[in-house]
Parts: sequence; C-alpha cells; structure tokens
Amino acid sequence: MVRVKLILLDENLRKSVSEKEVVFELPEESTVRDLLEKALERYGEAFKNAFRPDVYIMLNGQNIEFLGGLNAKLADGDRVAVVPIVAGG
Repeated sequence: MVRVKLILLDENLRKSVSEKEVVFELPEESTVRDLLEKALERYGEAFKNAFRPDVYIMLNGQNIEFLGGLNAKLADGDRVAVVPIVAGG
C-alpha cells in the first residue's frame, strides 16, 4: 500500500468536500487517475469540480502533464494537489 496526501487548494472544491487535505491508501502501482477515482467515490458530485480545464493537478510540485498525465505512478508519501489556475493583470 502507498499513502498519498491529496491537497485541495481550489477554494470552491475545498468547501464542497469540507476538507483541505486528505490521506488515501492505495495499492502499489496506483496512478493519479486511481487516486482521483477514489476521491470521486468518496466525495461524489462535489469532487467533479476537480476535473475542470482551469485546474492543474500537481504531483510533488510538478504538473502531471509532464509526468505521464493521469497515468503518472504514485509512491508512498507523494503529495497530489488540485490547484486553480490564477490569472490576472
């Protein structure tokens, strides 16, 4: 088993699920996709906000797009953050 911390930095999502950080235990060889599916099972409709185009998913501080996308492998102690894209001028 691997223990992975899911960090919700998107304020609307955090309010929907009533938590900022959650630890999930997943089988070895799990991916970011597996983690997000597990969160979706736990939080249902409230967690669907994580799957918006204006939200980045980061694995240990790096955008998952550079690590294999949703198929990026997770290791024990990893931190996955759901981060809103901030723009302004």
